[in-house]
Amino acid sequence: MKLNKIEFLVMNSPIRRFFQKNIDFKIFKKYLKKYNIDLTGKVILDAGCGSGYSSKIILEEFKPSKLYAFDFMPEQIKLAKKLNLREVNFFVGDITKIPLPPSTFDGVFVIGVLHHVPEWKRSLYEVSRVLKKGGVLLIEELSGSFVNFFNRLGFTHPKEARFEWSDFVNGMEKAGFKILEERKIFFEGIKSFICIKL
Repeated sequence: MKLNKIEFLVMNSPIRRFFQKNIDFKIFKKYLKKYNIDLTGKVILDAGCGSGYSSKIILEEFKPSKLYAFDFMPEQIKLAKKLNLREVNFFVGDITKIPLPPSTFDGVFVIGVLHHVPEWKRSLYEVSRVLKKGGVLLIEELSGSFVNFFNRLGFTHPKEARFEWSDFVNGMEKAGFKILEERKIFFEGIKSFICIKL
């Protein structure tokens, strides 16, 4: 699903970049350290990369041997390519049908994407498909009730993607993931997860 003008501006704002660098990725790094998982030099996917800032952080923090990054919106990929991150293979793509071979990646990052996707459960299966067995999924998401709050502020999110946490966890497990840990970022509204593909 495409972002409306309000959300496009918010997702590409300095505030969002600050939160990604100083909250999302700090939590992700703590998870990885705690579970003794090293993504340095690995093959990584940034699914729903937006304007490429998360990909830039992944490059700096993990120095992957290969980094693929896609977004559903061509406008976002155009912005991402302006970052001149030559090490990143940016492309327009759909998380419900990722155009990459099975068992390609050691790690996948999905940051604030699935609450935009009506077929979010199918997206989890696709992420599982492209991850290697034992690969790690690092994910940050918003609950359905929190999304409802944002919709009152002018955001637009599909009803089918307004999941509550019990449904989300069930979807992750059905897609073949074991959740190692979850953490509240903003009360019950935003959470991050570290998962392993079984």
